[in-house]
Amino acid sequence: MALGFSTEKSESGNGPSHGSCGSEDLISTLSDDLLLQVLQRLSCARAAVRTSILSHRWHGFWTHLPKVTVILHDVPFGSLEAALQRAARPGVFHRLLLDISVPWQDDTPLSFPWQEGMLTSSSVSSLLRAAARLAPVELRFTLLQNLQDHCLDVDLPRLDCATSIDLHAEYLRFAPPRASASFPSLKRLSLSGCHVDLAALIPRCPCLRFLMVNTTGLVGMDKLTMHSRSLQELVVEGRNTWIARIDIEAPMLKQLITHFHAGGHLGVSVLAPMVEKLSWHCSYKRAFYRLGLWGLLEVCLNTTERHLQMDSGKNASLQHPIVHVLSLHMCVQDSFNSRNAELRFESEIHKHMFTNFSCLDLHLRTKGHGFGALVLRLLGMDRIRTTIRNLKIVLLRSEVKDTCPINCLCDEPKDWRTQTISLADLESVEIEGIDGEDHEFEFVKVIFNCALMLKRVTLRLADGATPCVDWCSKVHNIFKAYPFVKCNIDLVSRLDAI
Repeated sequence: MALGFSTEKSESGNGPSHGSCGSEDLISTLSDDLLLQVLQRLSCARAAVRTSILSHRWHGFWTHLPKVTVILHDVPFGSLEAALQRAARPGVFHRLLLDISVPWQDDTPLSFPWQEGMLTSSSVSSLLRAAARLAPVELRFTLLQNLQDHCLDVDLPRLDCATSIDLHAEYLRFAPPRASASFPSLKRLSLSGCHVDLAALIPRCPCLRFLMVNTTGLVGMDKLTMHSRSLQELVVEGRNTWIARIDIEAPMLKQLITHFHAGGHLGVSVLAPMVEKLSWHCSYKRAFYRLGLWGLLEVCLNTTERHLQMDSGKNASLQHPIVHVLSLHMCVQDSFNSRNAELRFESEIHKHMFTNFSCLDLHLRTKGHGFGALVLRLLGMDRIRTTIRNLKIVLLRSEVKDTCPINCLCDEPKDWRTQTISLADLESVEIEGIDGEDHEFEFVKVIFNCALMLKRVTLRLADGATPCVDWCSKVHNIFKAYPFVKCNIDLVSRLDAI
């Protein structure tokens, strides 16, 4: 057990009044603030208490410490409650930070403390109630016994004074809070590995500002409901968890970070009109949703800065606007798609479009197939066609060059080269990883015809690509036909072969 003190300074005059002291007692002549700093630097509660015997001036002075950290990391589980009673008394400190961590038993991880009957639902609940009686301002509770066959149902006690709670417990299932349980002062909540009914808990935290939920490795916690009128920052981590539904309603939310997997049908409902910073990442277990030969692997929605060169000449300037980028990661699939697959694909990506975006990034694993027909089908979707201002295509190619068969489905519909899609707001197009094939030139030509407000086009060659002279001539001629568009060809690609 260790007890430490923060280096916060108390407000002047909050300590006890000066008592009589001898002329040689120079320490006691110090101000209250300086004396409290002396006690804080002792980093030992027992030593701070024992200073009371030095003089009347020091008697009970340790109780005026502004913040005390009680750390219980090396105490056996069965002795934790008694250690709490010795460590601190309720209401003694202005601010108590309580950090409890049940020790891991490396020698007998499966027998302790289960076989001794210590770690039960009632014993863990009792320990948490004992911690709550100390009225901590910050509570950290860690329980990392990796016993996947057991799950304890535990009550989360009422914590009126707590402004920050951090619960890291891999096999605890916290019951829904009782009607009397509330967290009126709670501003920060971090939950990792434990089962929690968020739909019941969050409404009892009226001042909550930050919420972190880590569901990695959890089974059965596939629906996340987070409704809060005060929440400003939300982080959801579930990299190894299959999420079936995410329901977020937070009118004051400013920052949203989520990483999760979708194992099948995914329900998404996000109401966060004030969100400014966004990092939304959804990975699919398999390519359930397809568009022709192409299967959907990931959908991302991120906030980023776009570096845009404005004007030209001596008055040229750089702008760095904050924009939202929709990213789709897709790969050619061997099996053919079923009927109505395009409608299901469009419906699926619409679930993730819960905020405005102006940039579309496509990461395509081509396996030797053409991409022009696919991209035009995407650009033809209403939500994308009417909002996109910047288009970036990243072509990810294999080291072994695959061949595309004649009359391949990647070229459907056949008339894509003559299509006209109104891309009225499209201003910038960037393609990385081209290797000089004719269908790439044909796609660029279609883009010029569809985007009348186009300002910039950048092409970057794939590693080892050597476009033929005829292809370069064609690209030069089409660029020449649009003198008001700034066009560039980079002969060195930024991509590495995969």
